[in-house]
Parts: sequence; structure tokens; C-alpha cells
Amino acid sequence: MSTNLSSPPPKTKQFSTIPIIHELTCVYIILHNAIRDFPKLEKYSLGASIEKTLLDCIKQTFFSTVVPPSARKFESIALASAQFDTLKLYVRIAIDIHCLEENIYLKLLPHLGSIGTMMGGWLKEAQKTSGQIQNRNQT
Repeated sequence: MSTNLSSPPPKTKQFSTIPIIHELTCVYIILHNAIRDFPKLEKYSLGASIEKTLLDCIKQTFFSTVVPPSARKFESIALASAQFDTLKLYVRIAIDIHCLEENIYLKLLPHLGSIGTMMGGWLKEAQKTSGQIQNRNQT
């Protein structure tokens, strides 16, 4: 049985029970395999930056899942969100300089959209919870 390394794992094969971590892992698999085809110069500069940023985002997102509700949780999620936004910028640059093929980008889009939606909702909820905790502490 052959495995297509450039496609994400099927939805039935969860890497994590945390949906956002699963989606980030799918993005990592797609990009990791796509970076192999980057021109040599970009593979070790932009490609390496994409991979490092994505790994940092996965780590920060996972860390954010275990932080108890507080101002620190909001800051943790905000950092993961900033790393995700940086990743999207790097991917856009890779497309603009023709390192990343359009068909790969089309595979990434649903995952990036899903992650963005989850990250945004999570950030808003953490901000709301953080504000409630601060208000309780001030009274």
C-alpha cells in the first residue's frame, strides 16, 4: 500500500483529539513535503522559516490548551495567533516568488481557514474570560 506524502491524513486518522492541533498537523505535513521541492536557496531560508514558524505555532497552540483561564492564557493564545499569521505571510511570500505551487496552496486553504476560525474564536473567548477574571480580582 503506497502513501501519498503530499496529501493530508484522512479525517479518520486523528493525530490529536484537539481539532486545531489536528489541522495544524495537516498543514505541517503538506508544507513539509512541499518544501522539499523548493529551490535550494529558498529551501534553506524561507522554507526553513516556514517550518520553524509552523512548529513554534503548533507548540504554542498546544501549550495554550493546558494553561488555565487567566490573562496568561489570553497572552499565550495571542502568541499562537501571531505565529499563525506569520506562517500565512510566509506562505503568501512562497507563492509570490513561485516556490510554492498553486495546487499545494489550494490544499492548504481549507486547513488555514479552519485554523483561522478556531484561533479567532478561541482568542475572543480567552479575552472575554480574561476580562471577567480581572474584573473579579479588582472588586
